[in-house]
Amino acid sequence: MSMATVDGVLVVIAGASRSGKTAYTRKRLAKARRVVAWDPEAQWCELPGWRKVTTRRGLVEALQSPGPLKLAFVVGADLKASFDFWAQAVMWAGRFVGPLACIAEELADVTTPAKAPDGWGVLVRRGLKRGISIYAISQRWAEADKTAFGNASEFVMFRQSSGDDVACGRPRSSSMTASVGRSRLPGIL
Repeated sequence: MSMATVDGVLVVIAGASRSGKTAYTRKRLAKARRVVAWDPEAQWCELPGWRKVTTRRGLVEALQSPGPLKLAFVVGADLKASFDFWAQAVMWAGRFVGPLACIAEELADVTTPAKAPDGWGVLVRRGLKRGISIYAISQRWAEADKTAFGNASEFVMFRQSSGDDVACGRPRSSSMTASVGRSRLPGIL
């Protein structure tokens, strides 16, 4: 019995408002076959080819199909509980339906600088080996969870508003520095 996996990537993306985080992610995932977004700003759902779902039932039903998918989950209330449900649904779909990419926007709204909340924590820690690629986006990683940042495969940093945010994005080990490279974090390595 083989224990080989088809690994995803965890890309941590940081930058001030309007600095290019979403545009970068959109370009990077342009050819992805199956993508589901946590879309609190209702911006992914406005893109051509994307489908908007606003209920938990709609999310689960849409994720059950192994075919091509561009899905944006947009909710208006109880963001933290809805985000946890979204993360659990993405993990389930990646494990039992097929590989996919997920986009988690505005993470500081639904996580804290402590350990990642339940469903998101499981997705971040276990999703990669299930073929789930995760694009974790936050304006300020000093306000978002450490679990995503600590498990990142790649870091992409756009313009930051404060020195604290730049310092938070500084790689913590020589192996991280080597994998990030100077072109990704200009001026801080």
